[in-house]
Amino acid sequence: MPNDYDFEKESLDELAGKVQKLLNESGFGSDSFNSESYSDSLDLKSYSGSLDSKFNSDKFSDTEGSIGLDSIDFQSIESDSGSAYGIVTVGVEKLEINDYGASIVGFISSEKRSLIRLGSYISVPYFDDESLFGKISKIEYRQEYFSDDATEIHSNRVIFGSGINRTNEFDYKFLIYIEPICILYKNKDGVLQRRMADRIPKPNSPIYPVSDKAMIQTGLNIPSAGVFLGHLSVGGETVKTNNVPPTVPYYLRNDYSIGDPLIFRHVLVCGSTGTGKTFLTKNILRQFMEEDNTYPLRKDKSIKKKPCLVIMDPQDEYCQMIEDNELLDSHKKFNFDSENISYGGFKDTFTFLTKVSGQEYTGRSKAVQKSFTIPFSYIKSNPWIMETAELSEPQKLGLEKLIEDYFEYERKINGIPKYKSFKEFVENPVRKQGYVEEGKIHESSYDAILRKVLISDFDKFFDQSAQPIEEIFESVFKPGQISVFPTEYISSPRIRDLIVLTIMSIIVDNKLSTSGNETIKDTPVILALDEAHRYLSKDGGSVQSERIIHKFAEAVKQGRKEGLGLFLITQDPQDIQPEILKQVNTKIILNLNNDAAINSVKVPKEYEKKIPYLKKGQMIIYSPDNSDIVEITGLSDCVVNHK
Repeated sequence: MPNDYDFEKESLDELAGKVQKLLNESGFGSDSFNSESYSDSLDLKSYSGSLDSKFNSDKFSDTEGSIGLDSIDFQSIESDSGSAYGIVTVGVEKLEINDYGASIVGFISSEKRSLIRLGSYISVPYFDDESLFGKISKIEYRQEYFSDDATEIHSNRVIFGSGINRTNEFDYKFLIYIEPICILYKNKDGVLQRRMADRIPKPNSPIYPVSDKAMIQTGLNIPSAGVFLGHLSVGGETVKTNNVPPTVPYYLRNDYSIGDPLIFRHVLVCGSTGTGKTFLTKNILRQFMEEDNTYPLRKDKSIKKKPCLVIMDPQDEYCQMIEDNELLDSHKKFNFDSENISYGGFKDTFTFLTKVSGQEYTGRSKAVQKSFTIPFSYIKSNPWIMETAELSEPQKLGLEKLIEDYFEYERKINGIPKYKSFKEFVENPVRKQGYVEEGKIHESSYDAILRKVLISDFDKFFDQSAQPIEEIFESVFKPGQISVFPTEYISSPRIRDLIVLTIMSIIVDNKLSTSGNETIKDTPVILALDEAHRYLSKDGGSVQSERIIHKFAEAVKQGRKEGLGLFLITQDPQDIQPEILKQVNTKIILNLNNDAAINSVKVPKEYEKKIPYLKKGQMIIYSPDNSDIVEITGLSDCVVNHK
């Protein structure tokens, strides 16, 4: 169409026909162009001018420092990030960035619209050495030309009309709103780095999908190495790049480059029943036992040791850590190797069984099994283990007095403290009378202690025919070993809880005490606690739980100094004591369908609403000291046996 075309020489209908012909030839659409319906809203002179620019691009020239819309060929333009989605526009809203947020709107070309997903990552070049890295926070359609499509007539035409595609994309603006994350640039050594988003892109700048792995990892501050957790995803779809393999691995920082390894800042895995917590936990814990993973000792940084992984196993599932997953083929192993993912059964896995009278382990562990007992002597410094929820405060004080006097009695006669002799000590009627008459313990409190504390469970639990646990500390807390404590084979819930609480207490007491056992103090320990809400409950529960919470509240604060990392697994994060929960730096959140549970993990609102819709294997990673908050998908295969 020539620039000097004389609109006065032809009628409006004739001109409309020519415009329609040009539209058809150029592929702009095939809908009929009606002069009457468009005459009020369409300036034909300006429309012909835009066509002139489209079909005579050689006559178009950009002004210096700007980009014209018509100078961009969306079919051919390429960058390291792939083909452009569209451009930054100021035609809809002003282009703005400030201390409180940003307003950056992009127009998406019609052939790219089906690729757009909420939360997808994009980049916008500044046409120097920097580019804006951000994500799509909103997607919107707007009308290109004014018309009222909210009518009965229009609705019926669309519903009952013919044709597969009833929407002409050229009738609508397809817009995205960009949330800036950071600015990417290369330093003087050519290393890609990031900084805060403090500058605005130019109008008409192209918007690219990000398909370079290094750009995504740098943009989201994801470490390039560490403990593998899963692959970056958006809306349940794994993010793909131009690299080999195409996935973007998400690692948890596990070195001292910018602080302590994040396992010593503690990890929480939470999700409803059936969301794959155990499957995921096995995959993550296996990574900590990688051959070269060591941590320096607090007292001598030049000495490094492998961690000891202690797992409290209520369902007899983690004993399978010793077994290979026979379904892993060479292709899967190649992919694991390429992303530094450890796999295969860990051969230094041992099963430690608490000896309980009348109970035998018949589980599925193929690891070496070692039995132990909890000696009653352990009660001297931990009288709370014998306290039950039914005891009143005077009864608790009375029990503690009896325990103290009993150990003093055994010391004087050079006896060996045993639960059986303690029971005889308390049941002695003469001794009872003395305590009551001297006003040390009220008679009703004494009777309650006899009734509530001297129970058969303690007879089955203490002083059994096995090595006392303190004699096998070197076997349990050995660097480079997985020590699994199953409890499913024990029928009494009270005894199961006693075992878990006792092991937890042994670890914490020795880690925090200056006079603690050297084997435990000098070994980095990762304690994996399944059903953590049972033992670290904010509602107290048993007296034993209340006491252990106080210990753990201190342990989580000093864990990074003492080489103690907590790995908590639960379906009820809202029940964990807030003082402990707030010290957890890394939260791995699978599907939760309970509002109280979702609120307790305290993630940003835009991610909070996604949690109930996460599918099995999908998760939100909230680890402020590791990366920006992201969605990832775990491995589809377990790196060890899981049945």
